[in-house]
Amino acid sequence: MGHKIVCIDLGGVNCYLAKTDSGFVLFDTGGHIVMDKEFNNRRQALEDELLKNGCNADNLNLIVLTHGDNDHAANALYFSKLFNTKIALHKDDEYLVLNPTLDDYMASYHYRSGVLNLVFKMMKKTITGATQKFLSAFETFKPDILLSDGFDFSAYGFNATAIHIPGHTPGSIGILFENGDFIAGDLLANNKKPEIIPNANDFKVLNANIGKLKNYDIKTVYPGHGKPFEFSQLAL
Repeated sequence: MGHKIVCIDLGGVNCYLAKTDSGFVLFDTGGHIVMDKEFNNRRQALEDELLKNGCNADNLNLIVLTHGDNDHAANALYFSKLFNTKIALHKDDEYLVLNPTLDDYMASYHYRSGVLNLVFKMMKKTITGATQKFLSAFETFKPDILLSDGFDFSAYGFNATAIHIPGHTPGSIGILFENGDFIAGDLLANNKKPEIIPNANDFKVLNANIGKLKNYDIKTVYPGHGKPFEFSQLAL
């Protein structure tokens, strides 16, 4: 089961469309981000890109969410209905899409960098207001498939497994294809350079688990934020 991965840059956050021998799989669905100057769920932009690449209700086999944050999951219900397909998410992030609270959304605004933590404190009121607006607009849903570590996606037309790396959120996962392609979600980023994601719900948990990636034959990383890069460029 071969595949080709298309990066869909929605301006600050990425989705990935994998074209397989039996159809398509969509990884993440975009959403609002704090840095937006205008309230933008990126829905139309993603829909246009999917249709441009030949993805439609007849051939989208699955939507896989790397985690439950708004900027990755906000459009999941919409596209699930529009393309008549199922949504898969790790079981430990179900609460983020089923009945999220403001505290749940704010939990990942912790940063490794002292500078970024200071910026957050200075802008906390503005960020909280934007996040509340995201939450109010979020269309809650119950995932059709609850994933766990090692989940095998071959039944959905592509040879890949889920790797559970909690920390950014409790249910954050990466998806590793047999050829070494790795959909990283918010485990890894490449905004200025390849790195471990700079913000997390719990850095102790993330630090204890991220080294697990060295045990896998990962070649090309497709991060949720920033451009794809070679795993060998990353210092773990």
